[in-house]
Amino acid sequence: MKRKALFAISSLGLGHATRTLAVINHFKTKYDITIISYGNTLHFLEEELRSSTVNFMEFKDYPKLERGDGLYFYLYLFIDLIKTNLIIRNEHKKTSQIENDFDFIFSDGRYGIYSKKIPSFILSHQISFIPPKGLSFFKFLSDLSNCYYFRNFNKLFIPDFKSYDKNLAGNLSHTNLLKFCKHEFVGILSSYKKINIKEDIDYLFIISGYLQDKKDTFISKLLEESKKIEGKKVFILGDASKKDIIELEEYDTIIYPSATKDFRNELFCRAKVIVSRAGYTTIMDLVELNKKAILFPTPNQTEQEYLAKYHKYKNNFVICEDETGFDLQKLTLKLEQTKPLYIEEKTSQSLLKIEKTIQSFFHKNFFSIVIPAYNEEKYISLVIEKLSTLDYDKNDYEIIVVENGSNDDTYKKVSSFKSKISNLQVYSSKKGVSRAKNYGLKKVSTKSDFTIFLDADTAVERDFLKELNNYINSNDDNNLSIGTTTLKPLANHSLYDTLWYKFYDFGHWLTKTSYSIQIAKTDIAKQVEFDETLNYSEDLKFIKNMQVFGNFFFFRTKQVATSNRRFKKEGYFKTFFLWNIQALTPESFKKNRSYNTIR
Repeated sequence: MKRKALFAISSLGLGHATRTLAVINHFKTKYDITIISYGNTLHFLEEELRSSTVNFMEFKDYPKLERGDGLYFYLYLFIDLIKTNLIIRNEHKKTSQIENDFDFIFSDGRYGIYSKKIPSFILSHQISFIPPKGLSFFKFLSDLSNCYYFRNFNKLFIPDFKSYDKNLAGNLSHTNLLKFCKHEFVGILSSYKKINIKEDIDYLFIISGYLQDKKDTFISKLLEESKKIEGKKVFILGDASKKDIIELEEYDTIIYPSATKDFRNELFCRAKVIVSRAGYTTIMDLVELNKKAILFPTPNQTEQEYLAKYHKYKNNFVICEDETGFDLQKLTLKLEQTKPLYIEEKTSQSLLKIEKTIQSFFHKNFFSIVIPAYNEEKYISLVIEKLSTLDYDKNDYEIIVVENGSNDDTYKKVSSFKSKISNLQVYSSKKGVSRAKNYGLKKVSTKSDFTIFLDADTAVERDFLKELNNYINSNDDNNLSIGTTTLKPLANHSLYDTLWYKFYDFGHWLTKTSYSIQIAKTDIAKQVEFDETLNYSEDLKFIKNMQVFGNFFFFRTKQVATSNRRFKKEGYFKTFFLWNIQALTPESFKKNRSYNTIR
C-alpha cells in the first residue's frame, strides 16, 4: 500500500508551484499525492499534473502583500499581515481535520499546514525578511515571527547552498536565526530538465507574478521594447485561466498565456536568453540550465529588489530596476559582460537529499510504558482504557503494569484487561515505587527504544505515541536520553488548577525535572535504574544520572493529563513548598523514608 503525501503550495507567485513541482514529480510514483493550493497556482498545477493520479484541494491563501503605492502600501501591509495570521490559524485547524489521512506534509509557503502527529516539512529560502522602507526597525520582530512558524515543522528545507561561492539567496537564507530552526540546505530546486535541443529562441519572456496591476503595464512595455530587437521572441504570461495564443509575425513574436509540462520545459531549453522577474525560483531555473538572463525586480517587492542587487553585485545577470523607462536593446548589449553561475549540483541531487531526510522520519520507535501501581483501583481502569485506544501499531508498543504491595483491587482490575489488550503485561513486586519501576524495566522488550514511566493516575490521549515518535525522530541528532512532557489536569479542574499546572510545566522545563511521567532511552535506563532506597524524589536522581549519558528534553503536548488529587487535598502552595524541601534535602536523609501517598 502506497504512503500518502500532502503538498501545500502558496499561490503568491507561480515560483512556489514550479519549484515544488520537481519534488511532487519525484515522489508521485511512490506516494499518493494530494495538493492544497489556490487560484491561478491551483489551475496551473491541475494542468501540469493532469495525467497523474493526483488529488487537489483548495484552501484560501494569504492576501497579496506589498500591493498599493505610497501610504496605501503601508496601510494594506498592516491589514494584510493581520489577515495572514488569521488565515494561518484557520488553515491549521483545517489541516488537523485531515492530517490522519497522510504520512507526511510538505509545505511551500503555507505556514499553517503542519501536524504534530506526522512529519511536516516546509520549504523556504526567505528565512530573513527585507522590510519595506521606513520599517527596518521591525525586521528583528518579523524574522522572529518567521522562525516561530518554521519551528512548527520537523525540518525547514532551504533551496540554496550553504557556502558563499554557491549562495543564491544571500542574507535571505543565511541568518543567525537558523540556529533556532532545524534546517537543511538542499541546493537548487527547479522543475526544468536539460534536453538536447537547438537554442532557436533568442529571447524567452516569462512574466508571472501575482501583482496584476504591475504585471499588465510591465507586459505592455516589454512587448513594445521587444519589437526593437532582432531575433525570435516568445512570451509566457503565466495565466492558466486563458487559452488563446497570439502570433505577431511582423515582429517574429508568439505569445502564450501559459505553458505547462514538456512544452514549458522545451521553450526554456530552446531559449538563449531569459527575460523575467527577479524571483528566486527563476534564479534557480537559470542556474539549473546555465542560462543568461535580464531580470526586473517587481517594484515594492523587497525580496526581489534585494535579490536583484545581490546578483548585480555578483554580476551573474543583467539587472534593470526601472521597468517603465528601460531600453531593452541597451540591456541586451550587457549580457556578454555577465558571469552566469555554473554549479555542478543540480535538482536531481537536491531531490535525493530531501527524500533521504523525509524517509528518516518514518522510523517507528518501540515504546515500553511502565506503570507502577499502588492502591490505584480508582484511576487505573481509566488509564488502561486510554492506553488501549492509542493510535499506534500494537506491535510497536507495550504496556507493563507493576502492582507493588497494594491492599485493594488494583491487580485484579488491571488483570481484567489482559483478554482485551494483547500487548498488556501485569506483574506484582515488593512495595516501593523504585522497585516497581526497576521490575518493569527488567520486563521490557528487547526491541524497546524508549521506556515511558507513567504514574497510575496519569492518562495519555490516542495521539500521544504518534506525536512522541515524531518528536523523537525530529530530534534524532540531539542525543536524547531522558525527558518529560507538559501536563494538564485530568478532570474536574478550574482555571486556577490550569494556571498551576502551567507554572509546574515552566518549572520542569527550567530545572530539567518532572513528575507523573518520565521518558527514558531504554538501553541507558537499564544501566542507570532507580535507587530502590528512595520512595520519593527517585525521579530527580534518575533524571540527573540519565543526563550523564545524554540530553534532557521537554516535550510539549496536549496529550497527557494527571490527577490533581494531591493538590486538592494538600493545597498547591503547601505541595509546592514540600516538594522543594524534599528536592533540596540531602539524599542520606531520604533513604528508606516513607512517602505520604494520597488515595
